[in-house]
Amino acid sequence: MTDANMKYFGGIEGGATQTTMVLLDGGGKLLSETVGPCTNHWLVGMDECLKRLSDLMLDCKQKAGITTIQPITSVGLTLSGGDSEEARNKIRNGLLEQYPGLSQEYDVYCDTVGAIATACENGGMSIISGTGSNCQLLNPDGKLYRCGGWGHMMGDEGGAFWISQYCVKKMYDKEDNFDPCPHDMHFLKQAMEKHFGTSDRMAMLEHLYTKFDKSFFAGLCKEIARGALEEKDPLCIQAFHAAGYALARHVIALSPKIDKKLLDEPGGLHIVCVGSVWKSWELLQPGFKDGMSTGLKQTPIVTQVTLLQLQKSAAYGAAYLGAKCVGYRLPMDFKAGAKIFANIKI
Repeated sequence: MTDANMKYFGGIEGGATQTTMVLLDGGGKLLSETVGPCTNHWLVGMDECLKRLSDLMLDCKQKAGITTIQPITSVGLTLSGGDSEEARNKIRNGLLEQYPGLSQEYDVYCDTVGAIATACENGGMSIISGTGSNCQLLNPDGKLYRCGGWGHMMGDEGGAFWISQYCVKKMYDKEDNFDPCPHDMHFLKQAMEKHFGTSDRMAMLEHLYTKFDKSFFAGLCKEIARGALEEKDPLCIQAFHAAGYALARHVIALSPKIDKKLLDEPGGLHIVCVGSVWKSWELLQPGFKDGMSTGLKQTPIVTQVTLLQLQKSAAYGAAYLGAKCVGYRLPMDFKAGAKIFANIKI
């Protein structure tokens, strides 16, 4: 049974596909965890977003044995779609007004910040490379700086959709003699036919217009990765090199904003790498190193980076941030939050 005087801290990691919540006690012990649907307000609407967040909190409280009249001390939310201050305020105020009694306080951030707070005690950087891409810098003073994350129409460089589109466009441009590519297209055409169920470019038009689905289109990236790794297909290898280069350019873009304290950490700047594309680090690595080296000839600030992979949900970092907003330092094992998969000296 729970004690009415105990403190409880919630953390929510909200993605474009699913949302995870953890509920911790004041010592950082996990009391309950639950998974729910997408809570990106741009995709589901603000009212539905708030309802889904409320349902998650109620479910977590029930699993932990906390009565409905006992509010959570604070809930930190790191949400896909939570990039603007206006959106974050609407979510915080909406929860307080429409669902009173769930939590005493809320602290809302964009999704990339939770990953940093799960792995890095004093701040750091996070690069998401999943269907899309995004990069966020969190300095020790709490200031945030962003590069990317503007969606597939404006960028998403280095993400799965971008890699898929990169290869498909190379094929279209070669066949049009618009921008001839020296690489053979046999593997890519087979991969496209298998993934999209089409046999020619005209049949692909429905996937570019009436049946366009960003996530499905991005799914071609898995075959491109296989082509690069197993078949040694030159175009697929080139696509991942270009993606690695683009991801490094995010770091370069934010480098003038990086606090020197982060650069002086053991291993240099710590970067939390989130998303399925990072699973192909072997393919990304040459381009990433090239992008860092080329960019730092112009901006020689970052000399070493340590790349981290989360071992816990970013919901833990969200809970840590939520506790800070009410003046409580929630115990966190940051070394257990992530593992190092690469250290690069430039």
